Amino acid sequence: MLKYLVMALLAERPRYGYELKRAFEDLLGGTWILNIGQIYVTLGKLEEDGLIEAEVVPQQLLPDRKVWALTEIGSKELARWTTDDAGQAIKIRDELYFKVIAQALSGGDIESLIWQQRDSLGRAMSELGRLRRTSEGATALLLDGAILRVEADMKWLDLCEARAKELRP
Repeated sequence: MLKYLVMALLAERPRYGYELKRAFEDLLGGTWILNIGQIYVTLGKLEEDGLIEAEVVPQQLLPDRKVWALTEIGSKELARWTTDDAGQAIKIRDELYFKVIAQALSGGDIESLIWQQRDSLGRAMSELGRLRRTSEGATALLLDGAILRVEADMKWLDLCEARAKELRP
């Protein structure tokens, strides 16, 4: 997925490595921090696959800079990926779900786990709300989606708490 987001940023306009890192992190509202090495490994693979190409731009006091751009093949691949079905209509493989189920199966303290997870989700919601207030465009849309997912998990925990007694073996 990282490669496609890098490609989308390059579809917007050509960029150099550190600029891509900054644009990526800004786009995701600071929720996914990349190591610059991840960017350069991704760029290398994309170039090897013919999806992007670099133009070397000379600089006076600094080493030459590579500015990356999407190729025609890259544009087609990005278009293919964005129109393919994401395929995750039902997301059941979630660590939170499995922890509650494991507590229920093992006779553990489900209520404590639920409260611990509520506290964690509350902190996440607070941080997402803070980020959302200062975001706009695609970043705001992404953060709205994350907020809705946290709200759904909170509602699910309410349901777990209501059914805690019947979950015990």
